[in-house]
Amino acid sequence: MAGKIRIEGNSLVFEIHGVDIILAIRKTITVPLSHVVSVSTENVSWGIFEQMKVAGAVIPGVVKDGTYLSRDGLVFFEMHHPEKCIAVSLNHESYKKIIFEVEDKDDAAKMINGAIRKNQS
Repeated sequence: MAGKIRIEGNSLVFEIHGVDIILAIRKTITVPLSHVVSVSTENVSWGIFEQMKVAGAVIPGVVKDGTYLSRDGLVFFEMHHPEKCIAVSLNHESYKKIIFEVEDKDDAAKMINGAIRKNQS
């Protein structure tokens, strides 16, 4: 199930829905737009052996929700369909990256990039 992303003032809010709230052990993640480094729409892999689960749930090929430790630091996943995910890279946050499934990843990336540009001016 895809989550929702919205802009609230100078913050980017990731809203988790349905059973994913339980699996991810979170309902929302809010980060300042000034901490967003980049947004990628490239396909994400399941990376079964690339991260270690810290808190959350994983059934390879079905769901990957929660906090994982990668070589680069903590990564948050909300993913059922990797081809529908965006990857948001962050600075000055606990998470180095948030991998988040959305209905339309191109629209989500455009919205975030537009909000970042507006926030910088």
